[in-house]
Amino acid sequence: MIELLKSMIEWDAQPRRTVEAGAPIIASGEPTALIFCLETGTATDKDGKAYGDGDLIGLCEALAFDSYSSPVTATGTCQLVAIRQDTLEAALKRGGALVWPLSRSIASDLVRRRPASWEAA
Repeated sequence: MIELLKSMIEWDAQPRRTVEAGAPIIASGEPTALIFCLETGTATDKDGKAYGDGDLIGLCEALAFDSYSSPVTATGTCQLVAIRQDTLEAALKRGGALVWPLSRSIASDLVRRRPASWEAA
């Protein structure tokens, strides 16, 4: 996914953030204005889903909701790229007028269908 994003946005111009092990990357209730790409490191969400190098963290929630519902914590030192949602939106819209709304619709459907244990805070 990172390689696809790199071709769509000015990758090197995106802000970076370092998060130490044990610190939150995403807190429940945090606005979805930023989407995080894990360049290096490891993280888990509250249900134990593991994230590693190259993963987009919480992408479906970011597309479907105004705020994150699933907290994510660094399990090792993480180097993150913070992609503004409007940057992603602009990049996807270059693929056609329907790409952004379809992406949001699909993400919304996915998060509605996820197991109930994902919803417990």
